[in-house]
Amino acid sequence: MRALLLFGAVTALLCMPAVAVADWSDNFDGYADGTKLYHVGGWTGWDDVEAAAGTVSSAQARSGPHSVVVSNDMGIDCVHPFDPPYTTGAWSFTAHQYVPSNLDGLTYFIMNNVYNHGGPYQWAIEMHMDPATGMVNEQLRDSGGGNATPLVYDAWVEIRVDFDLDLDTCDAYYNNVLIASGTWTSSSYPTLEFANVDLYAPHNVGVYYDDISLVPEPASCLLLALGVLALRRR
Repeated sequence: MRALLLFGAVTALLCMPAVAVADWSDNFDGYADGTKLYHVGGWTGWDDVEAAAGTVSSAQARSGPHSVVVSNDMGIDCVHPFDPPYTTGAWSFTAHQYVPSNLDGLTYFIMNNVYNHGGPYQWAIEMHMDPATGMVNEQLRDSGGGNATPLVYDAWVEIRVDFDLDLDTCDAYYNNVLIASGTWTSSSYPTLEFANVDLYAPHNVGVYYDDISLVPEPASCLLLALGVLALRRR
């Protein structure tokens, strides 16, 4: 009976929400409103250009008082490099995005498998949120296909990318819809690493991000449950 309870406790702990064991996260609430995210919290602008870095904002927030906003005026290309890059393991990267209904240009959520200020660069994920079509798609999966899904306006929407750097697999979700599935690498961008997240917004209307995290993919609850069942039979 004690062993059964122990198995149950371990199962419960390992199946808790992944955010509790985040390897990296940022909710932007620790920064003052209006802060330029240039060499702040690991953030900067593409190629380390200060003007490209995003801006902390209280205009929208999913949790707490702040998010980061990106646009032509607020910082067009906000990046967070990871040095050294991630090279092994199975991971889940989550970001929450708020797109105003008056969005006036294509906006991008990008994950780079190679990133260096001034180059070279490689792209593993490039989601397009396109107000011209009202759709979201993922452009880089030349090995697994993809599906477009409607762009959601004036609400916080989850973006999630599950990727395995040992198996070279990737599943990309927008608003809980699988929009692309295949390999993390591609023929054009073959490096099996994760090096940078890029919030790219070449338009005038601000797009907001909040509650961003990178977590190890949870251990299989199914295997633990089978262990509990086996112990119960004994």
